[in-house]
Amino acid sequence: MEVGLGEARLYTAMETILAGQTEPIDKMQSLRQYELFHPIGGTHSAAFRVLLGFFTVSVLAANVWAVGGSLTLHLEDESTQEPVISRVEFFRTDPGKKDRPMPIRQTVSAGIGVVVDRSVVLELPDSSYRFQIVRGPEYRLVGGNFTLEKTSLDEKTVKLPRMVDMRNEGWLSGDCCVVPSSQSLPLRMASEDLHVAAVLDDVPSKPIPHRDADDMIDNDPSWIRSDVAVNQGLMFYHVDDTLKQSIEACGSSSEALVAATTSDTDNSPKIAIENPFAWELPIWLASQRVDGVFLFGDWLRLDKTIYQVSDGRGEEAFRLRDPTQVGRYAERVYRQMLDAGIDIVPLAGGGDESAATPVGYNRLYVADAKPASYDSELDQPHVPGTADRWWEQVWNGCSVATNGPLLRPLLAGRLCGHVFEGRTGEVLRLQPELNLTVRDPVDYLEVIHNDRVHYSARLDEFAKAGGKIPPIDAKESGWVIIRVMTQYEGHYRAAVTAPWWIEFDGQRRVSNTALEFFREWLSDYEQHLMSTRPDDVAKEAPFVRAARRYWQRKATTDN
Repeated sequence: MEVGLGEARLYTAMETILAGQTEPIDKMQSLRQYELFHPIGGTHSAAFRVLLGFFTVSVLAANVWAVGGSLTLHLEDESTQEPVISRVEFFRTDPGKKDRPMPIRQTVSAGIGVVVDRSVVLELPDSSYRFQIVRGPEYRLVGGNFTLEKTSLDEKTVKLPRMVDMRNEGWLSGDCCVVPSSQSLPLRMASEDLHVAAVLDDVPSKPIPHRDADDMIDNDPSWIRSDVAVNQGLMFYHVDDTLKQSIEACGSSSEALVAATTSDTDNSPKIAIENPFAWELPIWLASQRVDGVFLFGDWLRLDKTIYQVSDGRGEEAFRLRDPTQVGRYAERVYRQMLDAGIDIVPLAGGGDESAATPVGYNRLYVADAKPASYDSELDQPHVPGTADRWWEQVWNGCSVATNGPLLRPLLAGRLCGHVFEGRTGEVLRLQPELNLTVRDPVDYLEVIHNDRVHYSARLDEFAKAGGKIPPIDAKESGWVIIRVMTQYEGHYRAAVTAPWWIEFDGQRRVSNTALEFFREWLSDYEQHLMSTRPDDVAKEAPFVRAARRYWQRKATTDN
C-alpha cells in the first residue's frame, strides 16, 4: 500500500501557551501549527498529521489587579465553553527569591498542584503569583500571573485550548497502576482527562470541597478497578480478596507468581512486570505466565528525577547521570523481550512508588480495532465500549504508551497488536502511517524493525519529506514498533507503540542476542543472590534452575 503525496498546509493561530515568561498579554506571540494531510489510495485520508504546540511564548492574564484580597478563577473548555476540571499549580513570585509552590485551601490535592473543580477562590497573602494549568497531554499548557492586595476582589475566566480529542479518534486513556489516596480519584482523573485507572487499594475518599455528593463528575467514561495487587515488582490484575491477601503475604515475587498461577479462581489473573529492572526478571519471563510489562512507570516522575535503579539490575550508562537513561533502559529491555519472541504487551502508569506524580502522567491509550466501513482490510480505531473490553484490548496489545506525545499509528492499515502472516519466499510490504500531536519539541521519530532502526528523522525532516515513511519489506518473522522521543530534559518523555508481529510459516522471530541478554541477566542474579542475600539462595534455587532450562531450551529449539 503506497502513500500518495498530498498538499501541505501551514497556518498560524493565536493561542495561550505557558512558557514561564511574565510579559503582558499584548506581547503574546503567535502559535505556529503545522498540519499535513496525505490521502491513501484516494480513499483513506489523513495518513499523517502533526500538530506542534510548543512554539508560542505567551502569558495569560498578566497582572490581574483585583479589589478585596481574593481572585476567583473559572476554567472553561475553549471549544465547548463548558466548565472544566483541571490540575493547576500556583506559585508565589517574590522578587529575588525562588518561586514557591502555594497550597490552596478547600481543594483536592493533585500531588503536584491542586485540582480546580471548575472554579476556585484564591485568598492568598499580598504578593505576586503565577499559575500553570495542566489538563493532561491533550490540552495546551496555559499559564499566567496576578497580583493580590488587601483591597482586591475580581474574577477571571481562563479558556483551555484542546490540541486533540483522542477519545473522538477512538483512543481511550488509562493509568494501569495508581497508588491509593484519600483524595478523590474520580476528580483527579477528570482533571487530567483520564478515563481508566487500576488502583492498588480501596481508600475512602474525603468529601470534595464545594461539591454536593449527588453532583456527578463530568468525565464519561470513568472506569476504576481495585481488584489488583502488587508484590516486589509484579502486578496482578483480576484478583479476589483471598488471592490478593495470599499474593501480598508472599515472601518473594517468585512465590507470589506461583500463588497467582495455581489459584482456584474461575479466571486466571493477568500478570504484569511493574519493575522491568528487577533481578528476578528472567525468572518471571521464563515462567511464561507474564502478560505485560510497564514501559512507563515510577522511574518517570514529576516530583523528582530518577538517575539509577535502586531495586534491580542497572547498567553502566547510569553513571553518566543522564536523566533520560533509566527510561531508555526500560525501553531497551522491552525490545529485548520482543526480540526473544516473547508475546508481551506494554503498560504505563504511575507505579507503586509514584509518590506525588499526578494520576495519568504515564498513561496507556487503548483502542478497539474494527474494520473500516470502506475497506475491511483497514482497521479503524473505536473507543472500547466497556471497562472489560478496554482491558481486553490492553492484553491484546492494541495500545500506545506515553507520557507526552500523542501517537495514533497504523502499519499497513492495521492497529498495534495485529499479526501479519506470510510464507517462505513471500515479501510483505508494510507501510507505516501515523498521526502525531506533541507539546514538547521532538528529538526524533523512529520505526524499529527487529530491534534495528528502519527509519529515523527529526520532525522537520519528516515534514519536509511529506510525512512519508519508507515501507518495510519483510521477508522473515519479526516485529515492528514506532516511537517518538522528545527533547524534554527532565527524564525520558516519549511515546512507544505496542508491537505489530510478523510471522512467517507460523513462527516468531527469536534472536540469539536477546536470549543471551536474559541468560546473562540470570547469571548476574545468581551472583547477586550469593553476595547480598545468601540466606535466600536455597529458596530461590529451584526458580533459577527452571529459568536456566527455559532459556537454554529456547535457544536450541525456538531459534
